[in-house]
Amino acid sequence: MNHRVQPFFAVLIALGAFGFIYAAVTNPGQMISRAITVIIAGVIIYFIVRSVLNRRAGRDGTAFKKAAKQSRLRMKEQKAKHRAAHRGRVSHLRSVPSSSRPKPMILKKKSQTQLTVIEGKKNKKKNRALF
Repeated sequence: MNHRVQPFFAVLIALGAFGFIYAAVTNPGQMISRAITVIIAGVIIYFIVRSVLNRRAGRDGTAFKKAAKQSRLRMKEQKAKHRAAHRGRVSHLRSVPSSSRPKPMILKKKSQTQLTVIEGKKNKKKNRALF
């Protein structure tokens, strides 16, 4: 299948290049105006698609952005600790201001799930003809 598609794209690109050269030689002003029109249409379509995707992402998108931001901050802290350790400084001994200290989390007690044992016929041999 892949060998059939490649010549098609090669012919398509060759025709496009021929058309571009022909338009550049015969009427360069019209070619430039068409190029500007295509660029403007592309920018408009890009912003429309972007706004639709942002609306559709909704809460999931904001949760992802929040998680990404926390990950970036964590990576910065790890890099800073790594750099300080290489310089001979100990970064984990410095005091942390009370305003930036994390508040202790209240652990919620998880309810025990009810598990049920399903008795099966373990000794019965499977009929291989059915598979």
